[in-house]
Amino acid sequence: MQVFNKNILVVNVIAKLKNCFVISDRQGDFMKKDPTGHNQEALAQMKRLGVNFSTFRELLEMADECKPALEFSAETKAQWRSWRKKFLGKLNEALGSDLPKVSPGMRVVEKKDAGNHWRYKVVYHTTPHMDGIAYLLVPKNISSKVPAVLTIHGHGYGACDLVGLSPEEETGGNVHHNYALEIVRRGMIAFAPELRGFGQRAVDEDQLGRIIRERGDPEAKYFRRDMCNVQNLKANLLGYTFMRMQLHDLSVALDVLQSLPEVASARIGACGLSTGGMMTLFLTAIDQRIKTATISGTLTSYKSYAFRIETTCGTQLPFGILRWGDLADVACLIAPRPVCFESGRKDFGFLPEIAEKEFKRIKRCYKIAGVPERAVFDSFNGGHEWHGAVGIPMMEKWLKSKL
Repeated sequence: MQVFNKNILVVNVIAKLKNCFVISDRQGDFMKKDPTGHNQEALAQMKRLGVNFSTFRELLEMADECKPALEFSAETKAQWRSWRKKFLGKLNEALGSDLPKVSPGMRVVEKKDAGNHWRYKVVYHTTPHMDGIAYLLVPKNISSKVPAVLTIHGHGYGACDLVGLSPEEETGGNVHHNYALEIVRRGMIAFAPELRGFGQRAVDEDQLGRIIRERGDPEAKYFRRDMCNVQNLKANLLGYTFMRMQLHDLSVALDVLQSLPEVASARIGACGLSTGGMMTLFLTAIDQRIKTATISGTLTSYKSYAFRIETTCGTQLPFGILRWGDLADVACLIAPRPVCFESGRKDFGFLPEIAEKEFKRIKRCYKIAGVPERAVFDSFNGGHEWHGAVGIPMMEKWLKSKL
């Protein structure tokens, strides 16, 4: 490898990396640090020998040098259609093999009167070896089929964060702000499934952590692994990605939603925050049944949040996707369907300046498709949290209008 074989190149790399971490003051000082800077002795040796020992720096250089082969660059509708077919194929390859579907066999295990709506807890099969669980919110006194929205949670307590059942409700709630409740207030049905490993599906223990604790290791209390990453590694061994497994379950959730007698099956939207936003982005890109979407706290680039800020997890990673495109290219697959991207101006993990830059690429795609007004960007005064002031009315408008 020749990237790090001269002192001047090492210095350039270090300077470049330092620039990567100089973010605005409001982001917090911890965001400005070079992750390799904690080992000054190793850094000094690298500089003295003119070499690199940091995998972080190698991967960052490789990411910066990577030129996606199918980055959106169409100039005409015909080129857009051709690009869409090619990139969708590569995205599905990157997501890995799909799991086998089975008949969901949905059944209601709980029914509650929640004021202006009925709240059902339902369970259903997603694969021969897996079951899903979700909250179904149905407005009272509906007399005909109504639109529905698949509401997908992010990191937190799970689907309960969307339906008014979060443990944090008594202290003011959390960053999800119960967006499923807002959907049902507008006379639409909300379906809030649990993602694998969250909420009522958080049943798996970190086996290595358990072994370390049982051995009495004094450092055990500091040991923690992200189970999304652990599950992704195991899935990789079998030829799957954990992201595809999550998307598979969400596809089955759409099957369930479309089968309900109260649902206008051709009028389904989707929305989500953070990981839920990432799932909404990819699900909407690959599944045409979703007619409109609001994607919150997600618009960024893999080069920004996965390589530099490291706010990603194993449930958000299609294998080798950067060889073909980035998150904005995935978003371009949604066109011409209406979509709203939310971005908090104080979001430290999904940087607003990156979101604005990536949205320009998405907007250009919608212009080529002839529907620029259908791509909406909501920059709001907040952090990594749900907003909904623009996105939910937009979805309601499209889902209730004549298709």
